Amino acid sequence: MAEPRDGGYCIASQIPAGNAGLMSVKGNNIMHYSIGKLKRLLHSGNPVFFGCVMDCRTGMIMEAYRDSGLDAVMIDREHTALDRTTVLELIRTARLLDLPCMVRVPHNVYSEICPILDQLPDGVFLPRVRSRADVEQLLRTVKYPPAGQRGCGASTCPAGRYVGWQGGSAEMIAALDRDTVVGIQIETREAADQLDDILSTPGLDVAVIGNDDLSVGLGIPGQYRNPLYLETVRRMIAACRKYGVTPGIAGGDPEWVRFWLREGMRCFWVCDDPGLIWNGARSVAENLHRVLKEEQLEK
Repeated sequence: MAEPRDGGYCIASQIPAGNAGLMSVKGNNIMHYSIGKLKRLLHSGNPVFFGCVMDCRTGMIMEAYRDSGLDAVMIDREHTALDRTTVLELIRTARLLDLPCMVRVPHNVYSEICPILDQLPDGVFLPRVRSRADVEQLLRTVKYPPAGQRGCGASTCPAGRYVGWQGGSAEMIAALDRDTVVGIQIETREAADQLDDILSTPGLDVAVIGNDDLSVGLGIPGQYRNPLYLETVRRMIAACRKYGVTPGIAGGDPEWVRFWLREGMRCFWVCDDPGLIWNGARSVAENLHRVLKEEQLEK
């Protein structure tokens, strides 16, 4: 039997205790889900590229992102109509594909975040952070007691029902406390004024700039080359480096990515499903109309 990789936990009870990695056995085939993979990627110092899910309701989008070579997926609940059932199915598909995923939650409340965590994503992003207290509240929801207040669903949810926990609930709690990624967005004027206080919060893994909201908060909507915007983002990168937090930003234009890579960004939200569909359809139509024009058939 193949040995599991490091990180996480295993489903199958016949896998020796102490071997890490979430696994299941179907016949002689082993399916492996790398719990902890995303946290290692984010803290490796290498760029991590996320595709975002805003509208697609099927696992096709997860397969497309995995096959395209993206590193991870952000499933959005802030600016979309995706319900929890859809999010569960997207997370389940990501686990089967060994594709790390995080969920952007709309509210910093237990009743929103805990049910999402129980579906076993690799972590959560909290938007519109305004203070260190916001981050501390998020961490209390993500962590089990005594560090936090997360409820233990035992066998009633994906995070607890896999019977291969060799050490029972204690192993589950230790693994998920260790490996769940905690992310925030820096996109308010209040956060921009408190970067050191916010980003020094112990347990924070990644912080992503929300371009639109940050520019609005700074009073310069859409001005991403404005000196005030650039200075704010550079201060955020410096604070992230100081406190061991991975800095990130949204945007997938190659020259935008190149610019911010050189500035120190290491996490990028590079595309979303509506944008890919619209841009792809526009490109097809433009190319076809070009052919018609060249053939002198366009009306």
